[in-house]
Amino acid sequence: MVQIERLADLKPVHQRQAAVLALWRWRAPVLAFELDAEWGVDPSVLESLFRLAASPAGEQSNRAYRRAITELCTAPLFTSEVDPDTVQLFQLETISSLLAFGELLDNPAWTKSSE
Repeated sequence: MVQIERLADLKPVHQRQAAVLALWRWRAPVLAFELDAEWGVDPSVLESLFRLAASPAGEQSNRAYRRAITELCTAPLFTSEVDPDTVQLFQLETISSLLAFGELLDNPAWTKSSE
């Protein structure tokens, strides 16, 4: 609870940095394991999402992130039934977090590159 309050006190640019750091620690584990082939998720798209999340804030990087999200969302994963094992559950949670980060990009304060 205290951590959430501290995050709320941060400037939007620092909130974005905190979100990226939280996502980044999942990058290696999610990419280290092979994704289920039936999901149709291109690992290079996931790598691109991590890289774009860590890029400097701005409308151009946000647009690129949204394009990568659009590409990711065309994967069969989003229209199929999935009964995940432990590794797949972790991968799905990470993908969900990358999607949630994309939703936050609609916050105008996160678009600014400096504050």
